[in-house]
Order: sequence, then structure tokens, then C-alpha cells
Amino acid sequence: MPPFSPGKRVIVLGAGASRGASTSEGKLCQPPLNADFFTQLQRIATSKHEDKVAAIVKDIVGLFGPNFSLTMEEYFTQLESMALMSRMAASKDRNFSPAEIREKRTRLMAALAAVLEVSTDVSKKASAVCDHHAAIVNRLQPQDTIISFNYDCVADHALRRGGNGKWSAKYGYGFSKPGRIVGHDNWDAADPPKKVQGTINLLKLHGSLNWQLPPANDAETGPIRLKQRLYEQNGIPKFTIIPPEFIKQIDADPNFEALWRNAERAIRGAEVIALVGFSFTPTDLHVESLFRIALAKSPLKTLVIANPSPTDRRRIRSVFARPLERGCVVRQYDYLSDFAKYVATNPF
Repeated sequence: MPPFSPGKRVIVLGAGASRGASTSEGKLCQPPLNADFFTQLQRIATSKHEDKVAAIVKDIVGLFGPNFSLTMEEYFTQLESMALMSRMAASKDRNFSPAEIREKRTRLMAALAAVLEVSTDVSKKASAVCDHHAAIVNRLQPQDTIISFNYDCVADHALRRGGNGKWSAKYGYGFSKPGRIVGHDNWDAADPPKKVQGTINLLKLHGSLNWQLPPANDAETGPIRLKQRLYEQNGIPKFTIIPPEFIKQIDADPNFEALWRNAERAIRGAEVIALVGFSFTPTDLHVESLFRIALAKSPLKTLVIANPSPTDRRRIRSVFARPLERGCVVRQYDYLSDFAKYVATNPF
């Protein structure tokens, strides 16, 4: 099988790209950002999830009090640290037992799935497609690469609905040994390409709601399942992600390690990079390091930033300092919709 084959254009999607999707307009519960995850969680109004919402709020109030101010990343990281200390400590308090900490984390995963279901559900092929993602997919060509840090499947859905002849879920996700992938027809576009060079690439570096990767003892040879149903009527959906903790174990699974290697290669060779709804956060040093190393001798000619925050824009330009010093041109937009409008009528 030929190796991963990136082209010269890369689009990087952050949480703001899902928040800016046209399909999310008017919804009470919006695709979550790290900072407002628990606000969006408490906006869920469907009876299906009321028990999950009540349980996670009870957990957090029990740990941090009724006036808690907490990001999703902070809570995942707190639970990871508590799990470690619970195993080491002599305390027998049931609220901090290893079993109870595991249950709290399980409830947090259920809450994450619930927020994404309510705000971004694209389980069915007939589900509405974001107009802005569709406009971008329409202009992409085989070997162009999308790097996504989002767990949701908004971009995946736009590819399967608009990537006719140029998106294959079997080859496009960038996994090694694509013959291991089961269920790719659930996410293929019409007339999917039959080889890795024929597809747009979608590298989801933090995992995805529609992925079930094999266990550690079979990581390199076991089947990779692409789920048709993203959510369960009852119980907790099973999916594979790298949780948003301060220390992300990106090299603990060879499948994720391969995706990050592919992302470095795509960034390193890109002549155009667009960062859409994406920002470099001080706690996510793996991501910043990925870009700084890949850009060291980059041929980058154009950097596109779609982000309304002046602070985020300055941070992005600092990470891209070396190619900017070599004459790379910067184009800036406020939102995904602005970038999509430009891409729809202009070369990218």
C-alpha cells in the first residue's frame, strides 16, 4: 500500500469551526468550546439526556461546590490526577475511591457524547450539511489535507455528502494498513477513490465519535471500526478519543502516533495553510510543538487565519514566525463563514 500522500494545501479545524457551522445556528446547545462546555451541557433540554446532565452536575458540585468555574480540560485533568492519587493514598473515603473516580470519568464521557449529539448530530447520511464546510469541501482536491482537533463528525459528514469521487473513508483518515478499516462504507462519499493518492485526507488528531480503535494488545493489527450509529439510545456510546487532559498520551497508541506523523508531514510540505476556528492554547504544547517543528524549513507561501480574537491571531503568527520571516503572506477573516464565502469564489 502506498504511504500517506499529502498535497500542498492544509486546513486546520479547531472548535470554532464546529461552533460556526450553519447547522448549529439557532440551537440552544451549541458545539462546545473548552471554556463553555459545562454551560452547553446544562442547555440540553431533551429528556433522553436529563439523567446524564444531572449526574455530571452532581459530581462537579460535590467536588468543587455549587459556584464551580471549570473547563472541560481542567475537569478531565483533575479526574486523571485524582485517579492517580486515589491509588496511592490510604484514605478509604468512598467518594475518592478508584472505582468512584472511574465512574465519574465514565459519566463525563457520557456528558461529552450528549453535548455533541444535541449540538452536532450527523448520524444519518441524510442529515443537513453545514453550508460552510460544504463550500470548503467543494474546492478541495485529492491529497489536500484537513487536520481536525474536533471529536464531532461535522467535517466527516461534509466529505461523505460533498466529496464525490475524492473522499474515501477507507484511505482518507490516514490510518496505516487501511485494509483493517471496517464500516468505511458508512462514511464514504459516492464513488470513493480506490487508492490513497485519490482521496482528500482528514486527520483527526484527537480521535472521533465515529471511531472504535482496537485495544492496546492488538493496536497495530486489529480492526478499526467506523461506526454507523454515533450514539446509543441507552447507555454510553463507545468511541476512541484522546481526552482533553493537560498531558495527552499521543504516543501511547501506534494508530494515533501514525496520524500525528502524517500531520507533521502534511504541514511540513504545505504551501497554503488555513487555520479555521483554531487557536494555540498554552496547555496544549504537543500541538504547538507539532507546528513549530514542521514549519522549521517550510515552503509555506500563504497563511490564512479565520478567528475573531486578536490575541489568538497574534499567537498564531508567533508560532508561524519562521515562514512569515521568509515572506509568507497572511490573510485574515473573522469566522468560518467569511472564509467559506471567499473560498467559494476564489482560488485557495
